[in-house]
Amino acid sequence: MKRREFGTLAAALGLAATPFSRAFASVADFEPTSGKPVYFRGWQFAPEIVQSNVKRYNDLEHGKIDYATVTGDYPSIMEQSLIAKADLDMLYANPSTAVRYYEGGWVMPAETLPAIADIKADMLPQFLDAWSYDGKLLGLSYFASTRGCIHTNLLAYNKAGMTDKDFPKDWDALYDQIYALHDKGVATPILPHWFGEWYGISWGFVMEVLNRGNPVADPTTHKPTMTVDPNGPAYKTLAQWKKLWKSKLVPQEVLTYNEAAYIDAFASGRYVFSPQQIYDVQTMNTPGRSQIAGHTTILPVAKQPWGLIDSALYLMTNRKRPEAQTADVRKFTSWYGFKDGDRKTFVADRWMETHMLFSAYKSVMDSPATEARIKKAIARPEDYAVLLDVYKQTPFPTGIWRVVWSEEFNSFLKDTLSKFLLNDGDIADTIKGMNDQISSLNDKYGI
Repeated sequence: MKRREFGTLAAALGLAATPFSRAFASVADFEPTSGKPVYFRGWQFAPEIVQSNVKRYNDLEHGKIDYATVTGDYPSIMEQSLIAKADLDMLYANPSTAVRYYEGGWVMPAETLPAIADIKADMLPQFLDAWSYDGKLLGLSYFASTRGCIHTNLLAYNKAGMTDKDFPKDWDALYDQIYALHDKGVATPILPHWFGEWYGISWGFVMEVLNRGNPVADPTTHKPTMTVDPNGPAYKTLAQWKKLWKSKLVPQEVLTYNEAAYIDAFASGRYVFSPQQIYDVQTMNTPGRSQIAGHTTILPVAKQPWGLIDSALYLMTNRKRPEAQTADVRKFTSWYGFKDGDRKTFVADRWMETHMLFSAYKSVMDSPATEARIKKAIARPEDYAVLLDVYKQTPFPTGIWRVVWSEEFNSFLKDTLSKFLLNDGDIADTIKGMNDQISSLNDKYGI
């Protein structure tokens, strides 16, 4: 199967209680003209916020947005809807899924939006790059995050005699401290990113190899780049994992955790370090929700970045429909995914306020409101600058995510890495198997 053949297969907190009204006259025309519905389908995260946002658009702009929340395997369900040419105009997607949908011929890139120049100018460069494919920006910012920034339990860390000046500066130093902390009496110094979700153990491996300086696959050719050199990033990562697993400092049950259990485990206070989502600093510092509330920070960038970009976009479909209806899709997507009729990033600002979801837009992340919101979620005032620095330096695994076979490789990686730990796998053989799988997928899609 070749690449091109693949396609043939309440307003911010109080709005809900009051009538919608603009602060001042609209300076942009987002009112639909076709008289036809625009179909928007989202996944199961805070659907009440999405419904309220859609209601605001429908009330202010006399829109006919048909929104529904999809339960189950969202990417697969959306793919089947796209293949079936179902009524679907706007949807969510992670970057790798967006590439797959684009290669399927189902996506209308954001390049078709009238405000595309302003949208690109407002985007942080790493997200503009991560979300672009075939020379086109595929969608608009839903959320943007650092997955794998190292959350640090300061209560346990300080009790062990460590301070900020002792923070590890790279992954090897982090592993050294894990064993040093255990020697000081800490039973479980780390909760690694080995949980059972599709973005668990596989992304844990990718982020560590990426942080150590290897992209897993070439960003342009997508050929495998990992080596069996004992000093290479992939080999060193698996060697550290093998040592950590055999040390029994990590409970085997972590492999079966979903993300909620993984978050709860670190919030229990049993661990010192854990690669988590950047916005979950709020969760860890919330009294009643966390045993280490007011005492959780993240490691700053020193010798290397931490984690990888985790994000989602709003995509427009290119299904057959009247041009006036397509124009309405563009209007709603622009309003929802960038700026509303008052030229405000209303939806992105609301996600920041309600759930501390970071955005790819500089205007959101650099605003005084965002600064105040983040400062309410952190343990110490100085952590605000650390969070933004970690976020802005987060890398993206272009070689394995900006390619049509990304999800297939991720599934292989998840199974391979779990077996590697459970069966005491050989490091060189495991790396060779990963490289062979990438080469096989490249052949499959004619890359």
